[in-house]
Amino acid sequence: MKWTAQWSDTAKKQLKKLPKDDQKRIIDKTDEVELDPFRYLERLQGEPVYRYRVGNYRIVVNVVNHQLLLQIIKVKKRSRVYD
Repeated sequence: MKWTAQWSDTAKKQLKKLPKDDQKRIIDKTDEVELDPFRYLERLQGEPVYRYRVGNYRIVVNVVNHQLLLQIIKVKKRSRVYD
């Protein structure tokens, strides 16, 4: 079964601020993650959320298993995402 990615308003704003080529890479990777999320997702230590990497960017995701839903919370550079 295919999962569905749901972008938060904050994540959409953060994505729009990135260069166009990075936006495309992140969207393409998100489409790939929807097919098999646990191949790419890593749990954040001490947090109830997961993340996946796209180059220097990290995408923070909340997983809703019973709805097959990936709620995308943040899209930021690695150095700033964990603040």
